[in-house]
Amino acid sequence: MLDPRSCYALAEVTWSELPSSYDRVAAVYERTFLDELDHKARDRELLDAFAARTAGLVLDVGCGPGQVGAYVRGPGRTTVGVDSSAQMTRLAATRLDGAVVGDMRRLPFRSGSIGGILAFYSIIHVPRDELGHVLGEFLRVLRDGGQLLLSAHEGSGQMDHSSFLGESVPFVATLFHLDELVSALHGVGMDVTLFEQRLPYDVEGSTNRLYVAAEKPS
Repeated sequence: MLDPRSCYALAEVTWSELPSSYDRVAAVYERTFLDELDHKARDRELLDAFAARTAGLVLDVGCGPGQVGAYVRGPGRTTVGVDSSAQMTRLAATRLDGAVVGDMRRLPFRSGSIGGILAFYSIIHVPRDELGHVLGEFLRVLRDGGQLLLSAHEGSGQMDHSSFLGESVPFVATLFHLDELVSALHGVGMDVTLFEQRLPYDVEGSTNRLYVAAEKPS
């Protein structure tokens, strides 16, 4: 998950360095973003709608400290997090029904076993040319009729930085356009049910936010 306010000096970064970067900033990330949904009315509305449509196991992909998954966790919605950062999964496990270290390109779950997937600002942490593969992996683990809600930051290209949340750690993120997210979901066979853009709230960085909801066909 990304807040561009926290990124500073430009640098060359490799994607493989991200898990250790998030390990380093896990504690400050938790303090900074634990209550972020309190200030984001539209995010809460979208998460409420996702929860109302979803039954069974919910997978919070790129769960961070688990604040988003915890919001939708409730009766009939066991929520498990997966994150590439071991420290983030440790924090998430205190809020969710479980959390595991894993790669969203190779999710450690059986095909058709997941009722819903949340991917809030997590697909930004894959290269653009791997987006289709990641969405195909989401499709694989979702059961028929399973729900997906993802979000991203709007833009072109990628951001490469040498500092994040005040720590000197490498950081890289892909920016997307709404139409390419919708097209990529259609490309893997998902039915898109909602897509929208919103301007940033005052408490956020300067990028527009993108949201797409989709369903695996029955």
